[in-house]
Amino acid sequence: MDSIDAFLNRLPVRLRSMHGYVPGLQKNDTEIIKLNSNENPYPPSDAVLKALGSLASGAMPLQKYPPPRSSGLRSALESRYSLPPGSVLCGNGSDEVLALLFRSLMDPGDSFVMPDPTYSLYPILADAVGVQSIAVPVDEALHIRFDALLTEANARGSKMIIMAMPNAPTGLYESTEQIETLIRSFAGWVVLDEAYAPFAENSFMHRAGTDFPNLICISTFSKAWSLAGMRIGWMAAHPELVQQIDKLRDSYNLSRAAQMAAEAAIADIAWQEENARRIKESREWLQKELSRLGFECLQSSANFVFARVPSGDPNQARSIFEFLEEKKILIRYFSAPRTAPYLRISIGTPDQMAAVVRGIDEFLKAAKSRL
Repeated sequence: MDSIDAFLNRLPVRLRSMHGYVPGLQKNDTEIIKLNSNENPYPPSDAVLKALGSLASGAMPLQKYPPPRSSGLRSALESRYSLPPGSVLCGNGSDEVLALLFRSLMDPGDSFVMPDPTYSLYPILADAVGVQSIAVPVDEALHIRFDALLTEANARGSKMIIMAMPNAPTGLYESTEQIETLIRSFAGWVVLDEAYAPFAENSFMHRAGTDFPNLICISTFSKAWSLAGMRIGWMAAHPELVQQIDKLRDSYNLSRAAQMAAEAAIADIAWQEENARRIKESREWLQKELSRLGFECLQSSANFVFARVPSGDPNQARSIFEFLEEKKILIRYFSAPRTAPYLRISIGTPDQMAAVVRGIDEFLKAAKSRL
């Protein structure tokens, strides 16, 4: 019998040559201040905990399959965003929804266009299905170049343009007029990944498939609803498109617990709005403190801050990242040339934000004393 190497060499080239997604570092240490994955620092609403309590009590049978289409949750989301029936599809996190889009909207050999940087999962999902990713660099201020996206997509005959909005890792929300122009001008699909939109001042979710038949909006319960551990996401699009993509969705892709938690969360509007307010308040405080320390902060519309270190030197950014990790404070450092002078810090509680600022201040003072 052949060795395992011989068998592995028979795997598709696209699988052997691709790189997997690298999430933020996960450490099981209760003393760690974890600000590297854009998780919400606050527990979910009491309504969510009550719903999960009824599940734990045995009121809902765990030995039975959950609703296969997450129909109750779909309807709740359609109602929340004033969408027509059939406009929503739910997934095991927005990552599953994204994977469904890459499998359904394009054939192997097709291409899509994205800004660079943006969510780094997109090209990985493309590689998995044999689709070509075309990256269009952002401008010097890290804003998306919409004209360049459209020009490149048309020149390549691309079927899709995708971006996070607000973008990641920058946190920048772009002009509504520019987004609308792109959607209207492009003959293919435009996908807006709105994972962070609840912390911004605008969203296209209620316009997906209605004002724009080619617009698909994606979001998640991980960020604004404090349910990252439940893995719940959704997309909004024209009902006829949703019907087609639904053919590829795994049966029972959302557990009963996830569906119950999400339905309770989406109904508790007051909790979500107050949660977003607290996050935005802490975000503004952190940006002011970082600016005081010499950082150049992009004007974030997300639940994180993307800040250029005082020296503009990638080595300083990496050193601050490593210094904070030693102090059990996890933030994110991206080594790509455009992002290497920056650090991304997820918004935590006020106490956590104060700890980050103290840690950075300590690093800068120590570095100055060595000069």
